[in-house]
Parts: sequence; structure tokens; C-alpha cells
Amino acid sequence: MIVENGRIAEIGPASGVPADLEVVDGKGMTLAPGLIDMHHHGAVGVRAEQGPEAVAKISQYLPSTGTTSWLPTVSTLDGVKGIVAAKKSGLPGADAPGIHMEGPYLAPKRLPGEKVEPKTVDLKELDEFMTAAEGMLRVMGLAPELPNALAGIRHLASNGIVVAAAHTKITYSQFMEAVDAGLRHVTHVYNVMSRLHHREPNMVGGVLVTDEITGELIADGHHVHPAAMEVLIRCKGVERVAMISDSAAFVGMPDGEYGDLVKKDGVLRRKGFDASTDHTLAGSIWPLGYNLANLVASTKYTLQDAVTMASLTPARIVGIADRKGSIAPGKDADLVLLNSELAPALTIVGGRVAFSDGTVAAGL
Repeated sequence: MIVENGRIAEIGPASGVPADLEVVDGKGMTLAPGLIDMHHHGAVGVRAEQGPEAVAKISQYLPSTGTTSWLPTVSTLDGVKGIVAAKKSGLPGADAPGIHMEGPYLAPKRLPGEKVEPKTVDLKELDEFMTAAEGMLRVMGLAPELPNALAGIRHLASNGIVVAAAHTKITYSQFMEAVDAGLRHVTHVYNVMSRLHHREPNMVGGVLVTDEITGELIADGHHVHPAAMEVLIRCKGVERVAMISDSAAFVGMPDGEYGDLVKKDGVLRRKGFDASTDHTLAGSIWPLGYNLANLVASTKYTLQDAVTMASLTPARIVGIADRKGSIAPGKDADLVLLNSELAPALTIVGGRVAFSDGTVAAGL
């Protein structure tokens, strides 16, 4: 393969490479398209919501996990503006080709004794988000049961935004009404949604049988059982399931207490909660590359399947597959070399080395 000006110029045998080019020898490793994390809140102690400096810090970190593109995921107008500003300033690591908004229109979580009023979907506020995003808003997650949500879905869809059902307890019939309104995606399938029952399929049932719908999967081994992962992929196919991290700010951070959250034993929980309590998981603490390796190790699906779900499928969902998500001439040179343990040894973003573990000689 020959990389020129940040793009893949040619694919062919090594014998055809001009002698004056810098060479990367990936013998014994697997070359894959760079991973695309379409749902990522934060890492290394910061959240994308915190502004341009936080976005840049996360961008710098992500290539070490094999991720070359990500959709910073926020819920506020200021969060959107911060991502746009960071993008204009130039990101030091992984590219941010779009924005994912998860909220502010989510069904409220009610802990014992709490009373939380549902938020009405405001079309004028949606317009503010789209204007501030300057064309970067790719995905908007909301709860379809909220007041005026169906109108919001229609409005977003008519403006080219991928509308996702997120943090919701809707029934099967409510889900299908949302699909009719323009809903086309579902945030982290199985997590924070109404569960499948044989007499009331609810939202999970709707996801599994509706071909128009794509869905996200947190494959860290803690959020979804391997058998449930397989059910989802069997029903939807790898072309409709996007592997995501849904990472909180504590990816890349040591175990310990962080405010009212506790990172321990591979999960993030609210302080005082355990596995017997509802709403115990407070976000993921594993990067997308870890999830990819875990899915291969814990299910029947192949590395090629996993890479597709972590690269080409999300690229198609968010509308960037013309330049990212696969290895082909003319596409961005976003690449990762995976070692025998499926960990990234070398990550290239836009034709430049963004991460190396030191085991691969690279002079790009």
C-alpha cells in the first residue's frame, strides 16, 4: 500500500513500492482500517463536554486505542460549540468528523424518592444545536416518549440528522411510531431501554426485527452478555451493528473514587451501588479497541466481523463511508496495525503516525 498526502494512493505488492518512500513493515500483524467510535463521551480524566482543550486531550489519547475517528458525544449547546472550536483549531490525534448529541431530551432516571419532570422537545432549541454545529451534527439521541418528541424526530430527520432512540422505556408500538416519524438508529442496544418479553416485545424486540434500524453495541463484556451480543448481531447483521465505547471520562485512569463514582473491577458505578441495584453502570471505562478484542474472544464472530462493526458500519451510519471505514484507494489513510493480541501496535491518522508502541519501525 502507498500513502500520499494523507490518503491511500495505491494498494499492491511490496515489490512495487518506489525505493524513495518511507516503509512500515507490519509483518506478522493485521492491518485494519482505523476504528471509528461514534459514541464517545470522554477519556483520561476529561469529557468532551468540557470544551476545546478537553476535546484535544481526548483526540491525542485515542490513537493509542486504535481509534482514528470519533464523534465527541455531548448534551449541551456549549458542548457543541466547544467541539466545533476544537475542530477548527486542528486536532492532534484522532479526527472528529462529526458530533453525537445524547440528550438533553432523555427520559429521566428516577432513583427512589426522586421526582423528575420529563423535558419537552423544543424545535427551536434543535435548530440552535444544528446552527451551532455548523454541519457537524451527525447523530441526535432522544427519548421518543417525551412530549413533542415525534415532531422533533421528523424535524431532525428532515435536516439530514440520524435520529436515535436513547435512554427510553417505550413500548413496541411507541417504537414503531417513532420509526414511522424518521427514527433510524438506537443508542447502546439493551442498555437503558425496555426489555424484550414474549408478550410485549418492547423496544429491544422492535430493534431486532426492524430492518430500517441500526444499533450500537457496548461489547466490553460488562454491559451486554456475549449471548445477547450474538442475538443482536444475528438479527441485524454486522452491517447494522456499530460497536461503540460509550466511554466516560475515566478510560485510561486508575481504579478509585471520582466524586460520586467508583471505578473498580472493570466497571463504573455510582458510590453505594452494586450489581443488585438498578442503574448501577454509569458509563463504560473501556476503549473501542478493547471491545473489539473482547467480542472476538467471547463470541463466534471473526476479527473481520468485529472490525467491520467498529469501522465501516459506523462510517456508513454517520455518512462518512466515502472517505473512512475501509482500506481502499482514495480514502483517508486512517489505519491501525494490530498485534497477535489484537492490541494496536501502530496507528496512522491521515497518513501520519499518531501512535506507536515501539515494536514497529515507522518513518512516515
